[in-house]
Amino acid sequence: MMQKSVKITNKGMISIPAKLRKKHNLRDGDFVVISENEEGVMQITPIIPLQELKKQSATVEEFREIYKKARQEELDLEF
Repeated sequence: MMQKSVKITNKGMISIPAKLRKKHNLRDGDFVVISENEEGVMQITPIIPLQELKKQSATVEEFREIYKKARQEELDLEF
């Protein structure tokens, strides 16, 4: 896990280190969610644009094939 200290500006802005921006494919104009858990730990999570999610998703035919293979593997384990 990478850790780096960053300075908060008087307007509450921070800079995400370049290494992390590249690793998570973050570009100017992208959005992130900043959340806090019960222990007070803050987390920054990139929001994946809908277009990217669509590129990563399976078609109905691909999903049927994945399901068919998984079901067959399940049946094979039963016997």
